[in-house]
Amino acid sequence: MLIKLIPMSFLLVFFYAHVEYGFAQPHFPSGTKNVMIAKVPGIRTHLLQNIAPIIEKSIAEGNYPGAIVLAGHHRKIIYRGIFGNERIVPTIAPMRFNTIFDIASLTKVVATTPAIMQLVEKAKLDLDAPVAQYWPTFGIHGKEAITIRELLTHMSGLPADITVTNKLTDKNKILRQIEQIKPHGTPGKYFLYSDINFIVLAHLIEIITKEDFDRYVKNHITRPLGMKNTFFLPAKKIRDRIAPTLIVNNKLRWGEVQDPLAYAMGGIAGNAGLFSNATDLAIYSQCLLDGGLLPRQSGYLLGPLTILKMTTRQTPTHITNMRGFGWDIDSVYSNRGIFFPLSSFGHTGWTGTSLWIDPTTQTWVIILTSRVHPIPAKHNQLIQDRRTIANIISASLTDIHTSQKNNTGPGELQRAYARRNISSK
Repeated sequence: MLIKLIPMSFLLVFFYAHVEYGFAQPHFPSGTKNVMIAKVPGIRTHLLQNIAPIIEKSIAEGNYPGAIVLAGHHRKIIYRGIFGNERIVPTIAPMRFNTIFDIASLTKVVATTPAIMQLVEKAKLDLDAPVAQYWPTFGIHGKEAITIRELLTHMSGLPADITVTNKLTDKNKILRQIEQIKPHGTPGKYFLYSDINFIVLAHLIEIITKEDFDRYVKNHITRPLGMKNTFFLPAKKIRDRIAPTLIVNNKLRWGEVQDPLAYAMGGIAGNAGLFSNATDLAIYSQCLLDGGLLPRQSGYLLGPLTILKMTTRQTPTHITNMRGFGWDIDSVYSNRGIFFPLSSFGHTGWTGTSLWIDPTTQTWVIILTSRVHPIPAKHNQLIQDRRTIANIISASLTDIHTSQKNNTGPGELQRAYARRNISSK
């Protein structure tokens, strides 16, 4: 393994100069290239060869330093690609398949959402009950009627975020601030993606279970699944295995959550904070495709009908952004592409992580990058790269025996036609 030492001071000056003075985005070194394409029936494998050039181009253009692409179909790995470098500063280190990433908002669907649905299954939580039934001091300033369902679908009307200040220095202060905020609009009337929704949900889990959120996730989700590389607050001794994110206040965020709110809460939150790798996310994805059955048939994470409820449309029909409980189906943020049917679902993370799962074709796609390292590119090319890769993988599938449902959603059409400025006269 080649590791080249580069002075941090030089790199900081170099990268900040590019941002501050508008120079061209720096190119990243090519690093690792290790691709496995399985030769299995039912896959047009020649199409999968088009994935690597997309990733390599983005690395060369400085869009992200490296990537892992992993795809499974009918319980078999059909594509595994390891590209570029897991970090550029303080040393250059090649990407490895077992690299652990700050998965950012994937926390919402890998930890928070399944935890909530487990409590619903146990009749400890009512989806349509107001949050204030469980957290009374939340129910002020127009939040009295906000329900758990509305938090899960981002229909609560709560603002997208809270600006972290020097006064918001710990979890309790942030929770008190959330109690004081007002909705931006009438709850249940419109879609607004909000990190606050999932901070509230994680706190509800703690209220109901009397367990710290990270401990609940470990005991009831990651440990039963055998996800050994998925956790909050990674130990410092494994930092070398973790892809760092961005430079904050002249300090590299490495092995600590990037998200400002989750960071202020001590690294454990319902919206972000979880770290994981491709292997563990594959285990989780396959569990959902298997109807919640745990590995080695040792019980269920969730029941099949619970998973169906969680991953099918739960937003009102007049809302263009189609969401399940926690999961994206066809919203403005979707990385579904155009071929996966509307039975599919997924999510993205701001740091550069994504997951897409399709029960109809029994396929999942994981793309892991640290696109904000060491600084975010001005243009987030990863958005298009995800959709293009989803198109390639979904187009390669031919062994589809289930009758297909619609694969064109209102979110896709809105994105497509919003590019045109056509006025009716």
